[in-house]
Amino acid sequence: IALRYYLYWKQFNKALEAFEFWLKHHKWTRKDWVTPEFHHQIEICHYLITLKWLWDFEEQMLIAALLHDVREDYWIEHFEIEDKFWRQPAETVERLTKKFKWTKKAYEDYFEELSKDLISSVVKWADRVNNAWNMIWVFNKEKQLSYVNEIEVYFLPMLKQARRNFPNQSHAFFNIETVLAQQVNFVRAM
Repeated sequence: IALRYYLYWKQFNKALEAFEFWLKHHKWTRKDWVTPEFHHQIEICHYLITLKWLWDFEEQMLIAALLHDVREDYWIEHFEIEDKFWRQPAETVERLTKKFKWTKKAYEDYFEELSKDLISSVVKWADRVNNAWNMIWVFNKEKQLSYVNEIEVYFLPMLKQARRNFPNQSHAFFNIETVLAQQVNFVRAM
């Protein structure tokens, strides 16, 4: 309710449409088999709203956060997203899609592509922050360490490259990096 009213208050009409579109698809539960699947996108959006340095791109960023999993999880075609939500959000969602149907992007190419787009890189980082917070309740120790290794091998280099590509947004990247570093340290300490 809070996110819906926030989008309404900001007059983010396309983001409201994305909210309803995404809500129509995400009807299951998360990996804990309890939490509604849509909580993931809501939590990401609430976190992104706090990154005030990105407010110039806020609606596009929130659309991408709401839709970032629909291609992978529900096989929504690129043209369908573009028809409903503009070309730029559709391209961002395309960048954020690691695998679609039976095609999977190479990790190096995937993260290189993300680092070249401000909104894609920030949404992917916020997605990983949320996944890392929630993994403690559902993943075994080996899976958690695998997630941490992925953060260190792929996400941190992507963050550094994105920070070089978008120096005006370095505060947002620093915020995300700090949160993820704390999560990595917490999992390693456990």
